Amino acid sequence: MKDFVLKYASNDEQRLLLRKIWDIIRKSEKTYSAVYSHFLTPAEQALVSTVDEFRGYIDFDGGYDDAERRLCRARESEYCADDGTPIMLYSVMVSNVELSHRDILGSLMGLGLKREMVGDIIASDGMAQFFCHTSVAEFVELNLKRIGRYNVEIRQSELSEIPIIKTKDMTINVSSMRLDCIAAECFGLSRTKAADLIACGAVHLNWVECTDRSREVRFGDKISMRGKGKAEIYDISGVSRKGRLFVNIKKYI
Repeated sequence: MKDFVLKYASNDEQRLLLRKIWDIIRKSEKTYSAVYSHFLTPAEQALVSTVDEFRGYIDFDGGYDDAERRLCRARESEYCADDGTPIMLYSVMVSNVELSHRDILGSLMGLGLKREMVGDIIASDGMAQFFCHTSVAEFVELNLKRIGRYNVEIRQSELSEIPIIKTKDMTINVSSMRLDCIAAECFGLSRTKAADLIACGAVHLNWVECTDRSREVRFGDKISMRGKGKAEIYDISGVSRKGRLFVNIKKYI
């Protein structure tokens, strides 16, 4: 195990992940080609991105701009051979049925797939789609015939068919950039209630659980609260006479 892995990882699961990323970087160096990992969660991506030894070698792709789960691509240099991101997008065809994220994920896991082989699942406005790693695509095509109680068909889809993620631009008025202040205004809560939810682990900052209510939020940060949604912080548009901040955010709806 490389010494730097011990520096960044705090448990066996994190150490295993960082070793895997190190392995694909080494493989890219040996083959002079791009090498891809399995799908990483946002928290795993955040961890991998903190490793100084990986910088300049890796980036992430989940199939579309707003993807949460993404593959890590390792490249020895930008001139490496690259056959393209091994991601397949499928649309689920079923009549007069509103499928949920849980329905689709449950059926895919029921086939014996590992969660890391499945990317984002989009189930909204009567449309159901999911991403998977191309290494399991043929298996999925042959075996995914039912989701829940319903017979379904799936077809390969183009990225242009992904629905636009709905967002709303808002301006909130806060006394400071503390996490409890920002979270309270983003999700329509009292500051005390927001602080309680932060303390119990219901709030994630940039996909990582944060229990420090006084943590300073910066531009570009994403905040998610269990059961309340997600918001992204853009900038400060002004300051009131009393020193309160007008903060521009994008709220996912």
